Amino acid sequence: MTYELKIERLFDAPPELVFDTLVDPDAQEELYNGQIPGWGLVKFEMDLRVGGTWDILFGPEDGKGEPDRLHSIFTEIDRPRRLAYDFSMYVGEWGRTVDSTVTYTFEERDGKTLLTIVQSGFATEADRDAYLDGVPGFLDSLQRAVANRVGPQGSG
Repeated sequence: MTYELKIERLFDAPPELVFDTLVDPDAQEELYNGQIPGWGLVKFEMDLRVGGTWDILFGPEDGKGEPDRLHSIFTEIDRPRRLAYDFSMYVGEWGRTVDSTVTYTFEERDGKTLLTIVQSGFATEADRDAYLDGVPGFLDSLQRAVANRVGPQGSG
């Protein structure tokens, strides 16, 4: 048996903007810095193509403590409708890796975007629930980054 989480969020921006912000190299610091007090983006690399990788090192800004290492391999890129990847995250605090698959869908809703994230393949309910605690914070960061790109005319 495996476990899955599903989270939806409505963005006040078109799907193209939400998709592009998520994968924009210039937005990565904005997405990761400030999520956890004292933590930030240490390193980032992305090769946005099927079979390409998305590597993130996210950890304590003071360099003390074990950072989290996120490694993804893109399995589907259908801008601006879907983005999917195999995801492996070494969680420094846990001292182990958690593997899953992640699918983002971007649905246009009257000029807005309904973003749905499905992350599946968790080996334990506890691992799924731990991610359930972190994903909303990431979506908050994405929502701020999208709003910054919409400008003053959008409410974000």
